[in-house]
Amino acid sequence: SKFTIVPHMAKAPMATPQAYFDTLAAVAAVLLLKATLVNLLIVRTALSASIARHPEDKSFFLRGFFATVMFTTGPGTTSDFWTRCTNNLRNILENEPFFLIIAFAYGQVTVAPPMATVLLKLYVVARFGHMFFHLIFCAQPYRAVIWLAATGIQVFMAVQVMLVKGSLLSLGSNDISVLKGEL
Repeated sequence: SKFTIVPHMAKAPMATPQAYFDTLAAVAAVLLLKATLVNLLIVRTALSASIARHPEDKSFFLRGFFATVMFTTGPGTTSDFWTRCTNNLRNILENEPFFLIIAFAYGQVTVAPPMATVLLKLYVVARFGHMFFHLIFCAQPYRAVIWLAATGIQVFMAVQVMLVKGSLLSLGSNDISVLKGEL
């Protein structure tokens, strides 16, 4: 069979598991693109602020080419901005992959109500807000409040999964037999 790219796939009704996983796939793509954008900002700022993470970066023969292509003049070209970008990327890596894992598990073990797709979208909005308050409008308590909202969504999904499947973590008689070497 031939594989074709379908430009406009039909959307499933919002209350179906398929709609939830379609939304989750889009969320994963958007969050990955956001992380990539922050990575590019890190490279741009490192080039403009002459920050070399490794000794070989200082004498990289294409450094001038990358500096030209990445528009290394203008706003966001200081070492402080580089630090903010690297801290934001670290925060992305500390939070977003775990959200995607628990959101997938949530969709697998619960009947995802229509509100579940809204929670996925709210998480993305909160994470973009967190990035904005981390990189552009550097102010607390806004960044903390936005982070807390996204974390609340993660915790809600994790608790729901535990309520549905948490009993699987308790040791049953078969588990005890395995531990004793009887099976």
